Amino acid sequence: MRKLLTALVMLGLLVVPLRAADAAPGTLVFADEFDGTAIDRTKWAIHSNAEADQCLGNKDNQQLEWHTWDALSVHDGTLTMTAKKNNPAPGYEWSGALITTGQACGHEPSQSFAVQPGDYVETRLKLPSAKGFWPSTWTWNGNGSNEQDTYEFYSDNHNALYLTNHQSPGGGCTYRSATDLTTDWHTIAQQLGPDKTIWYLDGKEICRQGPYAGTGDALILDLFVYAKIPPTTTSESMHLDYVRVYRP
Repeated sequence: MRKLLTALVMLGLLVVPLRAADAAPGTLVFADEFDGTAIDRTKWAIHSNAEADQCLGNKDNQQLEWHTWDALSVHDGTLTMTAKKNNPAPGYEWSGALITTGQACGHEPSQSFAVQPGDYVETRLKLPSAKGFWPSTWTWNGNGSNEQDTYEFYSDNHNALYLTNHQSPGGGCTYRSATDLTTDWHTIAQQLGPDKTIWYLDGKEICRQGPYAGTGDALILDLFVYAKIPPTTTSESMHLDYVRVYRP
């Protein structure tokens, strides 16, 4: 592939789309390439004060899952999040996945990383295809006032991403793809600008809304099980190649 790209560049035939480095030049301040053999517990916790039930579940938020370390596996440079119908806790039929860099209900790490205005958050991932699942990347500060949804995806609709700035005056977009978003890997990113918030899919801008001015917000990645459209399968996975944050 690299030889082909080099040849195209030399011939002047390669049109390069907007990419992370172009959209938000800066220093890489946080990353996980998932190159080990297990999730890095110095970077990530599974408890979050965004979750109302012992910081591991949240049925009031239409979630059917209980978060466990067993739902996370790392192999060949990929983090796999797996939801299973296996009765992990009283009142919960499903296990699922959430990892956070902070706001972890007293569990370690207490705050391995916090996003700041100007940061560019980027994940490369492969979304789940079976209906009933709700993955997302977002930020959380303990009360939700600054929440930023880099993306939300409801797996009954393979063509839509939901992109939201919850900080007043807020705003968001529903991005509708002409192709099935679950069939290939995609890079989804959000620039948390102090004057505007911009979302990107595979290096191309897809949404622009108001500013971000949060402080101390943790970064969260998850695979939820969606109560409004319950799964018909008993297991489903999503895959993450990396998460990176750049700072001007």
